[in-house]
Amino acid sequence: MVYFIYLLRGIFLSLILAVVITYLFYPLVRAVEHKGVSRISAIFIVYAAMSFIVAGLLLYGMPYFIAQMYRVAEAAPGYAAQVQQFTASLQIEYAQAGIPETLRRIIDERIGWLENILVEQAERVVETLLGLAGYVFNIILAPVFAFYLLKDIELFTDRTVSFIPPQSRTDVLALGSEISKIIDSYVRGYLLVSLIVGIMTGLAMTVLNMEFALMLGIFAGMTNLIPYFGPLIGAIPAIALALLVSKWMVLKVAIAYLVIQQFESAIIGPRVIGKRVGLHPLFVILVLLAGIQLYGLTGLILSVPLAAILRVIFRFTLRKFIPEYN
Repeated sequence: MVYFIYLLRGIFLSLILAVVITYLFYPLVRAVEHKGVSRISAIFIVYAAMSFIVAGLLLYGMPYFIAQMYRVAEAAPGYAAQVQQFTASLQIEYAQAGIPETLRRIIDERIGWLENILVEQAERVVETLLGLAGYVFNIILAPVFAFYLLKDIELFTDRTVSFIPPQSRTDVLALGSEISKIIDSYVRGYLLVSLIVGIMTGLAMTVLNMEFALMLGIFAGMTNLIPYFGPLIGAIPAIALALLVSKWMVLKVAIAYLVIQQFESAIIGPRVIGKRVGLHPLFVILVLLAGIQLYGLTGLILSVPLAAILRVIFRFTLRKFIPEYN
């Protein structure tokens, strides 16, 4: 079984996406099915509706997205020159401030280090966008897997339950239910919240006449999947671009991101996600730092739900073997 799973490692992305699609579509399929439609027909209806939505987004949004990508590529040299002018002006200012030579050399080294980091991150983003083309087959395969999961999810569940010894069945099902709630809160909850944050950010940047408003909205929505650090990471490109416009624009962009983040954390997040994860904020930060150290962006996104699942298993084990544990 382990060797078989190893052979299937090339389609793990498809399987993960299929699970995500199943969590997203299952409530819709059940709602349509309750109208007296068969399961297969309900799946096709949901797939057709989502296909129309995706096709509409691609038809009207993709040309604009591609145009903005071209604009980013064309504007990159100009922005790089502006950054160099900005850093050069900083160097002139602190050179006139009478800073000691040793400290000035250290500052120059740090500025050069920061420029290299920015260039490396920009190159990594471009490489990631280009590398997405290699995952087209995995992305196309995911809805096929999701179709069979949606069609026979009860059958898969019953077959899985039948392999569990009767004396352990109640405990395992209770544990599975708790883990399912954690996954549900991340798949449905965080995706919905991130979509709302992305739309709000794109609209706010459009109102402020910021360039690349669509790209900034998409980036803010994607980074919002990362707890705590996500809003800060999502705001960096917008503030960097605003810095090249004016200090007044930096203030307006920072206020816009702060308002959106507060609205998300105080109103949208609690209503959509609630407090299902149950992890202390300090522990979440430590888990995020460990995740980014081990697996980069993937670790940032997956570390918290994995930690929450392990917490559920750990607490369940304590309750099972230590009756005094509450």
